[in-house]
Amino acid sequence: MSLTRAELRSWLTLIGGVQSLLDALDGELRRDAGISHDDYRILVSLYRAPGRVERMRDLAREMSYSPSRLTHAAARLEKHGWVSRTQSEDDGRGVDIELTATGVDKARTASGRHLALVKKLVFDNSEVEQLDVVVSALDRIGAAAQRES
Repeated sequence: MSLTRAELRSWLTLIGGVQSLLDALDGELRRDAGISHDDYRILVSLYRAPGRVERMRDLAREMSYSPSRLTHAAARLEKHGWVSRTQSEDDGRGVDIELTATGVDKARTASGRHLALVKKLVFDNSEVEQLDVVVSALDRIGAAAQRES
């Protein structure tokens, strides 16, 4: 199977645009907050979670990470004192990851400039209607990709 010229152009534009956006966001977070975009996503997910704690397997699924990838990231974040991991109180088999007070501070500090850059790059360069279409398409694409993995 091959793509049409228009499909190939759309595909390359999509992945190029997404990669450029992620590179800009990652560079800004590394320069201004000393944290990668991937680690920032984990901190923000925990920040928004009830009690600022999640089961590791649930967070991995939410982040579209393999369990081992999240384990490595959690170990790195734990060394900084931003998260802690404990046996799950629910059944003792799973592991919970919790955002520490230092992690809360890191997430808050990193968010200011980061969200300003998101606004500048995404929302200031798009019309609401355009974003609605893109979000809808990416929701469908993401759901299909999750079914494949």
